[in-house]
Amino acid sequence: MPIHYTAIMPHGFNLISEIYPDMGEDWERLSQAMIKSSLEICNIDPDVIVIASPHNLRIVEHIGIITSEWCEGTLWNDDKSKNITVTSVCDRSFGSAIYMKAKENNLPVVAVNYGAASGEYSTHKMDWGTIIPLWFIQEAYKANNKSPPLIVLVTPSREIPWENLVQFGEAISQVSDEYEKEVVFIASADHAHAHDEEGPYGYDLSAKEFDGFMTEWIRENKLDNLEGLSKDFIESAKPDSVWQMLILLGIIRSKDLKNKDCVYECPSYYGMIVASFQ
Repeated sequence: MPIHYTAIMPHGFNLISEIYPDMGEDWERLSQAMIKSSLEICNIDPDVIVIASPHNLRIVEHIGIITSEWCEGTLWNDDKSKNITVTSVCDRSFGSAIYMKAKENNLPVVAVNYGAASGEYSTHKMDWGTIIPLWFIQEAYKANNKSPPLIVLVTPSREIPWENLVQFGEAISQVSDEYEKEVVFIASADHAHAHDEEGPYGYDLSAKEFDGFMTEWIRENKLDNLEGLSKDFIESAKPDSVWQMLILLGIIRSKDLKNKDCVYECPSYYGMIVASFQ
């Protein structure tokens, strides 16, 4: 089955009211957008969720495809008084199929497992870029008394040629067709991180410009423009989103998906977008 739905989901810690109950209005708007997108995914009820995170394995010049039996992770608030835990079962056969398709196309991929070859001890640690979107999705499934879908976690590195990332998205789309599986792809992404002089990356004018481009291109279905951004501009704005969004571009281009919703806020030193494409 073709891919009918993809999303961009942020991974700011304060999005989760269970561990950060006193979020401001801008965080609340983003959180509500995450809930809405998660309910849409629940209604589609895909066979597999493929999620790309910038904060998991950082394999130089390669895309990691996690092929463990399951993934799990815990996220704590600042004072370690509250936490959430997410556990997901991986679709090993689908992940392996993506790996084989990517290898056929000479893309720089590696299949990654940890611990045991299979079974209980074949597990991989989730990062916050994986935990936060999947937590919202699992909450939507829980509210509707449904079991969440299997996942495939992919981990693009920043050294990969951009055209390879787009081609990897096309490969995911091809495998979904060949296996006749309903797949939802999620680009876990925060945008420019240089909005605040007091933040860890300081302030740069390019941050506002970058986030402006992202919101405009998403809403106007012009994400092809991503391929024209300069590396120097990206280095100044300091997003963690470009690489996952290039994979997304390969999928939405191959399936002719269009933007449905786009919510942008910048409540911290980094900007965040919740967007969906159908």
